[in-house]
Amino acid sequence: MSDKKPFEYHWTRKEANFGPPVAGEVKGGTHISIENFLIFEGKFVALRRPEANPQHEVPERAQKAEKALLYFVHNLPIWGETLDEYVNRVVMENAGVKVKSYKVVDLNMELYEDTQQWAWTSYTLVELATLPTPGVYGNEITEVVTFDIDSIPDEFGWWEKAELEECLRSALKV
Repeated sequence: MSDKKPFEYHWTRKEANFGPPVAGEVKGGTHISIENFLIFEGKFVALRRPEANPQHEVPERAQKAEKALLYFVHNLPIWGETLDEYVNRVVMENAGVKVKSYKVVDLNMELYEDTQQWAWTSYTLVELATLPTPGVYGNEITEVVTFDIDSIPDEFGWWEKAELEECLRSALKV
């Protein structure tokens, strides 16, 4: 039996076509990331991290803040991982707890002006099996903060409060 396909793709309009993984960000390239909104017993869970999310830069807002800011679990999948493998791995590595369940609630695509990186970000709502505790999970978590949709803290490194509220309200409807 031949491995030859009965057709051959020809991308003529710059359609997404990815090569093998590379070690650094490529100007004009693409990356896929996933923002995982954590929930435990009906409350959202945020992690206070002095050094922001592991393997990510510290956002400008956090650099200017008087105290460490809050983050959800966010990272890039490893090439070849399934979504299930990614969610379970990244939550364990970055929060130290197991996942009870999760669902995809949104997908966003945007072009970063400075690097011309095309970013695909999906958003998941992740129900945790247990509440995380402070400790080192990729980097230090100094506090675990729980809140509901009507008491969102205005202390997130990557999110403005109004934008986060809109996103979380939408996630709860899915």
